[in-house]
Amino acid sequence: MLGTPARQLEEALLQSIGTMLLNVGGVREAHLPECFAMDIMEHPAQVLVVVIESDASTENVMDEVLLGLTTILPEDIQLDVWSMDPEHSLLASIQATKCRIM
Repeated sequence: MLGTPARQLEEALLQSIGTMLLNVGGVREAHLPECFAMDIMEHPAQVLVVVIESDASTENVMDEVLLGLTTILPEDIQLDVWSMDPEHSLLASIQATKCRIM
């Protein structure tokens, strides 16, 4: 299940993540919806979904995104990051949550 988070991250943190992602080549867009997978997750959690350009190296882009997050996120915040192709079938559902940060 995907939706709008019950508790958003602080606006300054969202802006920092968005700014960092703007500087990563190959990132087309990014969203921070809340996700819950029954029987897999104990609690709903926000997930950073990074949509990567089709011609970019997913591995290189994700390495840069994860490195950037280590400098931004406070130690008490864990954030799962999903890479996604622009043609992925879940992208429309993620976009519908209106949680785009970049």
